Amino acid sequence: MTDNTEIGKIIGSNSHIDYICEIYTERMRENSPNPTDYEFGEFVYIKKTIENQECAFIGVIYDTQIVDPDQGRTGPRLAQPEEQNVFQPSYVDEKQILTGIAILGHADLEDGEIVEADHSIPRWTLEVDDVVRKLPEDQVVRFHELNDELHLEYYQRIVDVAGGFAEDILSQILDQLKQKRPEEADALDVIQKNLEWETKMEGM
Repeated sequence: MTDNTEIGKIIGSNSHIDYICEIYTERMRENSPNPTDYEFGEFVYIKKTIENQECAFIGVIYDTQIVDPDQGRTGPRLAQPEEQNVFQPSYVDEKQILTGIAILGHADLEDGEIVEADHSIPRWTLEVDDVVRKLPEDQVVRFHELNDELHLEYYQRIVDVAGGFAEDILSQILDQLKQKRPEEADALDVIQKNLEWETKMEGM
């Protein structure tokens, strides 16, 4: 893939398809990611080798949390910040940005390019410290092309994982696909109208 921007690493999970990514800071990476690299609705991938086959877990950022270790902490400290690593090596003394990643599917890779996408839930799991990368736009489209047609078989999965953010994420994805595949705009419009109708009915 032409864009291999590393945005962070996996530090935990809420379920088999819901992972937590810590965004790299300037202290972790010389070229830390820009805010636009990990924005809401950004597609990401995690490269893995499964049974000697290079593959990618494909996901989308559906939520963000910021963490400030100093927030609410008062009183004397054991050590000054610069001495914290000596007294408490595991202590997190840096502000963090954490993103939630919903896994949408997986794909085989050849020469770093998606060759066979699958929107089913991967049987395998990610691991702590797996690197999360931004998925290039051309690969986003390729991930949705199954048998030469656009598919969103993960639709219900986003609704389940992202909850109240699902409509915004799905609308963003549909708009992105319509720009890249205008010949599919009519079919995508039908999905978008159904989404708007479902959201409206749930709100009544």
